[in-house]
Amino acid sequence: MALADPKSPVNTFFDEHLPHHEPFIRPWLKTLLRRPRGNPMPASPAPNIIGAAIEFRIGFDLAKSFPYAALAGDISLTAGIDAFRSLGYEPSTGSGELSMWQKVASDNDRDTSNDHDQQFAATRLCWQMAYLESIAYELPKTELNTPENLTAFWTHLRTEPSSEAVQVLLELWRRYLGPARSTLTGFGDPIAIRPTFANRFAAGDLLLGRTLIEVKCELRPENSLPRTLRQVLACALADSDDELSIESIGVYHAYEGSIVHWPLARALASLSATGHASLPELRARFADTVATERRSIEERRR
Repeated sequence: MALADPKSPVNTFFDEHLPHHEPFIRPWLKTLLRRPRGNPMPASPAPNIIGAAIEFRIGFDLAKSFPYAALAGDISLTAGIDAFRSLGYEPSTGSGELSMWQKVASDNDRDTSNDHDQQFAATRLCWQMAYLESIAYELPKTELNTPENLTAFWTHLRTEPSSEAVQVLLELWRRYLGPARSTLTGFGDPIAIRPTFANRFAAGDLLLGRTLIEVKCELRPENSLPRTLRQVLACALADSDDELSIESIGVYHAYEGSIVHWPLARALASLSATGHASLPELRARFADTVATERRSIEERRR
């Protein structure tokens, strides 16, 4: 989704139809600034990997069935599938396939918050998955970027997180436990991890009941709130047939341990150029925008 380019069709859509983000963002920013950041943490040498790793950890915590099975399968070649028991999952019906594993106990049920070995194992696995995903993302779509080659790459590399990365992730996990986690679990079922939209044009982080949540892990989130808002709105608008029945959107800020969320209809009305917003109409126009964006991507590849 082309949000980095201010002149992309997606950004042009928002500029035209949902331009009034400043009044919407102002109370959001105040909420963030009021949140204590807790103990200081060392700077991470790879913030994108830290962000993906805490997203994975939260996804594993909230899901009922094993998520991220493709990435986890590569990690299991060196860590062993038993390592994923540290995340509260067990194989079902005797199957060794990770995609068939089921959640058997949450961290609350297992009381592992003070179990150093369990916490380190879970943190290490999520960091390694995030690292491998970063490699796949950076590689161009060539013969190098195939599941087989990524598997071979990981088998030989076996990279470990630094002690600083582990410390940061453990602190982020501690901040997630408590009010934020209670709010997220309170959104209910069904739970979808990394739902995709418009034939994989966009992907969200969490769909909890009828609430779409984006997970952000930024030391200065206030600098990117307009883009974050557009990111989660784009996913909600890309559900053109309302298959997922999204009624609310939100953002979880990992460093602050803070979640903000709004009814989708109210958010659209606040942002609208006219003060009124028709969700079906906006989705129809956004479907045209997605088609335009896809055509421009194809033209650049030629």
